[in-house]
Amino acid sequence: MFGVDESKRFETAMTLRESFDVAVDEGVIEQSYIFGEEDDCKEIMDEEDNLCHSLGNIRISLKGRRAHPFYAENRRLRFTHDSWKASILNVMLDERKQEIHEHVAMSLEKELDDDEAHHRGDFEKQIRVFKHWKSSGNFTKSAIFALDIGGQLMLLGLNSQAILLFDEVLDILKEMTDEGELDARYGGIGASVLETIDPPELEYLIKLNITKGKAYSTLRRGVDGAEAYQSALDTLNNSPCAAEEDFDRSVSFPIFSGLFAVLKMGAIEQDDKCSFEKDLCKKFVEQARLNGDPIHYGRALAMEAETLGRLGNFEQALEVVERIKFIYDINTQHAAICKAYASDRVAQSFCHSINFNNALGRTREALEICNYIVEEIVPKSDPKNIHNMFCLLYALIFTLKENGFALKARDLFQSRVVDSFKDHFGEGGSTYSKPMFRPILTMLDLEMRDDQDANEIDELTSWALDEDNFEKKLASCEIAWATFCASPMAVLGEVCFGLAKRQGETENRNILLQKAISLVEQSVANTASLPYANMYAKGKLDAMKNFQNACK
Repeated sequence: MFGVDESKRFETAMTLRESFDVAVDEGVIEQSYIFGEEDDCKEIMDEEDNLCHSLGNIRISLKGRRAHPFYAENRRLRFTHDSWKASILNVMLDERKQEIHEHVAMSLEKELDDDEAHHRGDFEKQIRVFKHWKSSGNFTKSAIFALDIGGQLMLLGLNSQAILLFDEVLDILKEMTDEGELDARYGGIGASVLETIDPPELEYLIKLNITKGKAYSTLRRGVDGAEAYQSALDTLNNSPCAAEEDFDRSVSFPIFSGLFAVLKMGAIEQDDKCSFEKDLCKKFVEQARLNGDPIHYGRALAMEAETLGRLGNFEQALEVVERIKFIYDINTQHAAICKAYASDRVAQSFCHSINFNNALGRTREALEICNYIVEEIVPKSDPKNIHNMFCLLYALIFTLKENGFALKARDLFQSRVVDSFKDHFGEGGSTYSKPMFRPILTMLDLEMRDDQDANEIDELTSWALDEDNFEKKLASCEIAWATFCASPMAVLGEVCFGLAKRQGETENRNILLQKAISLVEQSVANTASLPYANMYAKGKLDAMKNFQNACK
């Protein structure tokens, strides 16, 4: 009915109905009806004669018209065999098919808009609309739905499914690229296509690749994440419309943050001078400063502080954190930062400053920051964002543990991370930090308790010595978490060391002690470019070797 003059809609509707009736009689299509409540049907059938002649008459109640069998929402038509459908589509021009899909998408989307609250969580209906927009070739509308649906899927831990959705939309532009343009593609899209897109389309193209990169990173697929972020950067740098005044450059800021994140995961190689990281940080800070938005400028400064810390310039890093304090307001910025960067990277700069102070021997200052995070940052942070909460507490846990507050560290981690994860996502949920839950809780238990019975120690020992359940699960996130504090191998080493100290003169003690030393030696080797994590691992390694010598 789209494109039909309003005065002719009734006549057109009747013509269509007659055509459908003929097709039903000839066995080309079949029909079914969906009625309302029984009382409604009785009321409607009493008015049937009038209704049959007045489908478009506003004098008939909406309730009445919608309950009638011939109302569009109630009459269901489908081909009796796929061959009929295939035959019709084969003789139809591609442009006509796209036009039909566009009309269907518009109609279905209107249904969603009319009852948004009811359909918000209905993935099936949303995906139906998305599929039609995608088949219509409308990149912008497809991207809007993909980002919305994909975001919901990612919150549920369904990152792989979200990636498939993003790829479907990106394929719209990739398929427009001429086969001969193989040498001039950016993110798989030809230069000639990028020359024709407008600023809104470029913004959605960048958002798709950024969100795709986030999904890959959550799955610990850093190399794929790096490729997605790089595709976003390449399309930005090679799209003429990026220079236009109405292009929102702030959509590109998460690219810098994303590349920085996968760099920390070890997915990007750089030279000994860390040139890639320094250049990335410099560009981000300058662009964010010019933009003037505290959301992005705060994130850029946080990235600068972390970079300085990674290079061992702890005093300079702390100076940058001091600048962040005057910019950051968790009450007004937290949600926006998480929306742009997946977690509150600005608040996490305070967590990194714990390490900077520890590295400089400033234990009192480090503990003061721990208290600030617990009292001011954690309570105001989104409890559903488990990844952010884990990042906020990771460095804090080790500082509290090392200073006699293991019980407080455990209670915080249990309530704010583990229990919150179960409450919001259930036991079967997924998050990047989940493999670290049990090792951290066990490490803290062994630090604060010495009353475990023999059965509990035996069970933990079996778990710790099982390579498949232990270090293999954490190898892929070794560097990512080492950028926040101790590396996962160091954590596992501490677990084995804690268990070894609870064994008597047994073979298990020697096995556990040797494994602890081996794991922490791996941590030392893995964190050569991460000063604080390396410093922490070396301290633990010395303690373990001293214990080993004392046992001889």
